[in-house]
Order: sequence, then structure tokens, then C-alpha cells
Amino acid sequence: MSELGTAVVTGAGQGIGRAVAARLLADGYEVLAVDVNADQVARTAADLGCRGAAIDVTNDEQVAGLADLAPECTALVNNAAIQRYRDLLHTTHDEMRLVLDVNVIAPVLAAQALVPVMSRNGGGSIVNLSSITSKAHPSSTSLYPTSKAAINQLTQAMALEFGSHGVRCNAVGPGTVLTEGTEEHYGPPEAQALIAGCLPIARMGMPDDIANAISWFCSPEASWVTGQVLFVDGGYTSSHGQFFRWARKAPK
Repeated sequence: MSELGTAVVTGAGQGIGRAVAARLLADGYEVLAVDVNADQVARTAADLGCRGAAIDVTNDEQVAGLADLAPECTALVNNAAIQRYRDLLHTTHDEMRLVLDVNVIAPVLAAQALVPVMSRNGGGSIVNLSSITSKAHPSSTSLYPTSKAAINQLTQAMALEFGSHGVRCNAVGPGTVLTEGTEEHYGPPEAQALIAGCLPIARMGMPDDIANAISWFCSPEASWVTGQVLFVDGGYTSSHGQFFRWARKAPK
């Protein structure tokens, strides 16, 4: 058993979640990688040398089972999320329910399962995944930013409620990060260069940039930090006016 305990990372089949699992494993945690895609999480587990579990984070019974799968849990990273590129007038009720279930309700279910475990283990850290869209709202995808704004408030609520259990809760808001799931969205390299050129730190983000911040929140160095939202975005949230001027000129 690791001296640091077990870190549970949801949405760990690819992208940011996989990078977080790799980083926390390198930090010395035992890692339980969780994803709804059984093939992807099995690949993550095999490649990284950690445990993996195919779990639907919206399924109450499956999520409750995390307490048995990770009895030494001291860290939870709620990374699993889903996006729907559709305006509100054309978003179906089922789509609304799915986005809110995965992005907002699932972190609560995971906390309900694992905060008692962390408390028994002497405390721990929860890191939720927010987004720059919670502050700088793009058009034509209103539900996702709404769900991430809810995460910011949920993070503060968790910090207030879970502190007495010895559990801290913070959030990281990624910016324009290139992953398997976003490369097509950001377009060809020329379009990505235009995006990067609008940022104070003129490059696209990478999954490791987000994993590094999450690693710090989970570490003893952040032991007096709770209820905070850290935007890891190359300066996007300070410069989104420039970004949206670019967006109006961007190739379609």
C-alpha cells in the first residue's frame, strides 16, 4: 500500500484524466483509474501500471462501490465530463439531463461514496474539473458552461461541508487544452496557432499542464487551501476579449 493512499480519477480513459492518473502515480499514490469506456480504462491501467475500473459515474450503485474498490482513498479527482454543442432552443431534455448528471451530479455521488473513506483515512483532497467556459461563455454551447459554473459553486459547498471531515475541495479550470477529444474541435494547426496567439502564454495547453495543478492541490503543500478555483489557461480568462475578436475572424 502507498503511504499517500489511493487516488481515484474519473474520466481516466484518455486526455486530461489519463495524464492526471499518470502524474499522481508518479507522485506516489496508488491510482484507481475510472472510466465508462471499458476498453480505454483497461488501456490506461495497462499502460500506466495502475488499477482500472469501468464505471458509469451517473450510476448510483456503481459509484457507491468505489468505497470498496478504494478503501485507502485519500484523493478524488472528478474529471469525467460530457459536452453537447447545441444551443438551448435545440437541446433535448435527455441531453440536458445527461450533461448535468455527468458534469454536476456525478461529483456529488463520488464524494458521498468516498468522503467517509477519506475521513477514516485521516483526511484527503477532492479536485473537481471546472472550465474557462464557466467564466468566459462561448456561444452555441450554453449547457456545458452552465454545468461548469455549477461546479465552481459546488466546490465551495464541498469545501464548507467536508472540512470537518478533514477533506479539502478545490477545482481546476482548464483552458484550450489539446487532447484526443478536443483536437478536432480546435481545428487544424493553423487554427490552433491563431488561438494560441491570442493568449499571454502563446501556446495551446497540454494535459500535463492540468495534471500538474491537480497534483499540487492533492499535495501537502496545499494543506491550507480549500474552496478555490484555479484557471490553468495560459491567461485566457484575462484575455478572452482578444480571444473572441479572433473567434469572429476564425476560419469556419
